[in-house]
Amino acid sequence: MGTFRYTVRDTCRLFFRHWGLSLLTLFTAASVFVLVGGCSQLALYARKISQNVHGSLIVQAYSPTENGAGNVRDALATNADIEEIRLVSPQEAQEVLRAKLGSQAQSMLPAGEIPLPWTIEIKLRRSDSASAIVKQLSGMTDIEDIMYAGALAERLTKLSSLITRVALTVLIIALLVSGLVFYNMIRISIYSRRQEIAVMLLVGSTRSYVASPFVLHGMLLGLFGAVMAVVLLHYGQAYFVETLDEVLPFLNVRLQWREVLALNEVLLCAGLLMGWLYSYLAVKRYIRAAAKPL
Repeated sequence: MGTFRYTVRDTCRLFFRHWGLSLLTLFTAASVFVLVGGCSQLALYARKISQNVHGSLIVQAYSPTENGAGNVRDALATNADIEEIRLVSPQEAQEVLRAKLGSQAQSMLPAGEIPLPWTIEIKLRRSDSASAIVKQLSGMTDIEDIMYAGALAERLTKLSSLITRVALTVLIIALLVSGLVFYNMIRISIYSRRQEIAVMLLVGSTRSYVASPFVLHGMLLGLFGAVMAVVLLHYGQAYFVETLDEVLPFLNVRLQWREVLALNEVLLCAGLLMGWLYSYLAVKRYIRAAAKPL
């Protein structure tokens, strides 16, 4: 019980004795985890969009006339890689477009009927058969244009991988920078109490007993910085999703609560680990020098 009281008491003293440095360390840790968490969320959003695009497995071809659309449907009727073929009239396509745009339809679409072509929606059984279907459609004279989101999905997958690598790079650089701040903060705290520490060691206190307030101080600063980052990322994510839903409501990129919870847990654990690691390294190296008599 005495060890616990000493650790808590001296940890609080460290907070208030060097409050300016403690605040600097706290905001540094929060900035680190905001950068890392933000990059991680962007990677998750890009992967989510990629999965949604891949999951559709639909090739859309456009024909100027109903007869042309019917000819395309008949030509593809016996293809075993196609699960379903559906013709969409210009009027139906207009209603679907207005429904997807939601409240943005009035400002983005002109009033009255929109001159849209006939759409042939081809639902595939496997995504790897898309290139062959697109090649077959390209050779048909009744087809004006073809749209398949497979290329977009591949680009989004590459973007997700790129953002993940950027997040790891930012994490490494940020940990080094914040580590220097943590390290120097503990050094200053130990140096300011070097005579007191020397007396405690001379009367029989163990090094772990003397070092525990400094290590706990660093762990709490790392944890509090991660908590601040989690709160900022929560409100930032809510604003981002709300804005995206208003501008592009058909994307549907809301993350599952399990994904958000897992990311928050990783950030909080990283805050504790970073605070412990750098505080321990600083105490291990400098407590002996601080304890030497002048």
